Amino acid sequence: QRTIRCRRLGHQVTFRYCRTQEGASLCARIVDCWWEVFDVHAFLKEHLAPEELERLASQEAKPKMLTLVQLIEQARKDAGQERPNDT
Repeated sequence: QRTIRCRRLGHQVTFRYCRTQEGASLCARIVDCWWEVFDVHAFLKEHLAPEELERLASQEAKPKMLTLVQLIEQARKDAGQERPNDT
Protein backbone atom coordinates (compact mmCIF):
# COMPACT_ATOMS: atom_id res chain seq x y z
CA GLN A 1 0.00 0.00 0.00
CA ARG A 2 2.86 2.38 -0.72
CA THR A 3 1.91 5.76 -2.03
CA ILE A 4 3.69 8.43 -4.02
CA ARG A 5 2.76 11.93 -5.06
CA CYS A 6 1.13 11.81 -8.48
CA ARG A 7 2.64 14.39 -10.81
CA ARG A 8 -0.57 14.58 -12.82
CA LEU A 9 -3.06 14.80 -9.96
CA GLY A 10 -0.95 16.53 -7.34
CA HIS A 11 -1.77 14.24 -4.43
CA GLN A 12 -0.86 10.83 -3.02
CA VAL A 13 -1.88 7.73 -4.99
CA THR A 14 -1.26 4.02 -4.61
CA PHE A 15 0.45 1.82 -7.17
CA ARG A 16 -2.91 0.15 -7.74
CA TYR A 17 -4.40 3.46 -8.84
CA CYS A 18 -1.57 3.91 -11.37
CA ARG A 19 -2.28 0.44 -12.74
CA THR A 20 -6.01 1.00 -13.10
CA GLN A 21 -6.67 4.76 -13.04
CA GLU A 22 -10.11 4.03 -11.64
CA GLY A 23 -10.93 1.38 -14.24
CA ALA A 24 -9.01 2.69 -17.24
CA SER A 25 -5.68 1.47 -18.57
CA LEU A 26 -2.20 1.89 -17.12
CA CYS A 27 -0.93 5.38 -16.60
CA ALA A 28 1.68 6.19 -19.23
CA ARG A 29 3.96 7.54 -16.47
CA ILE A 30 3.85 4.45 -14.24
CA VAL A 31 7.48 3.51 -14.88
CA ASP A 32 8.77 7.07 -14.52
CA CYS A 33 7.02 7.51 -11.20
CA TRP A 34 7.66 4.16 -9.53
CA TRP A 35 11.11 3.02 -10.71
CA GLU A 36 12.83 4.44 -7.62
CA VAL A 37 10.43 2.76 -5.21
CA PHE A 38 10.72 -0.83 -6.52
CA ASP A 39 11.47 -2.81 -9.67
CA VAL A 40 8.36 -1.74 -11.55
CA HIS A 41 9.73 -3.15 -14.83
CA ALA A 42 9.87 -6.67 -13.37
CA PHE A 43 6.40 -6.33 -11.87
CA LEU A 44 4.85 -5.17 -15.13
CA LYS A 45 6.68 -7.84 -17.11
CA GLU A 46 5.31 -10.51 -14.76
CA HIS A 47 1.72 -9.21 -14.69
CA LEU A 48 1.06 -7.82 -18.17
CA ALA A 49 0.59 -9.50 -21.50
CA PRO A 50 3.31 -8.76 -24.10
CA GLU A 51 0.84 -6.62 -26.09
CA GLU A 52 0.10 -4.49 -23.04
CA LEU A 53 3.82 -4.00 -22.37
CA GLU A 54 4.36 -2.96 -25.97
CA ARG A 55 1.44 -0.53 -25.84
CA LEU A 56 2.80 0.96 -22.60
CA ALA A 57 6.27 1.33 -24.11
CA SER A 58 4.85 3.09 -27.16
CA GLN A 59 2.69 5.48 -25.14
CA GLU A 60 4.04 8.90 -24.50
CA ALA A 61 2.81 10.83 -21.54
CA LYS A 62 1.27 14.07 -22.72
CA PRO A 63 2.95 17.19 -21.43
CA LYS A 64 0.88 18.88 -18.75
CA MET A 65 0.40 22.02 -20.87
CA LEU A 66 -0.99 19.98 -23.77
CA THR A 67 -3.38 18.20 -21.43
CA LEU A 68 -4.56 21.54 -20.02
CA VAL A 69 -5.12 22.99 -23.49
CA GLN A 70 -7.10 19.91 -24.52
CA LEU A 71 -9.23 20.15 -21.37
CA ILE A 72 -9.92 23.83 -22.02
CA GLU A 73 -10.90 23.12 -25.63
CA GLN A 74 -13.21 20.32 -24.51
CA ALA A 75 -14.81 22.57 -21.90
CA ARG A 76 -15.42 25.22 -24.56
CA LYS A 77 -17.06 22.67 -26.83
CA ASP A 78 -19.19 21.37 -23.97
CA ALA A 79 -20.27 24.92 -23.11
CA GLY A 80 -21.16 25.64 -26.74
CA GLN A 81 -18.55 28.36 -27.06
CA GLU A 82 -16.33 28.68 -30.07
CA ARG A 83 -12.75 29.81 -29.96
CA PRO A 84 -12.53 33.50 -30.90
CA ASN A 85 -10.97 34.23 -34.27
CA ASP A 86 -7.60 35.92 -34.26
CA THR A 87 -7.94 39.16 -36.22
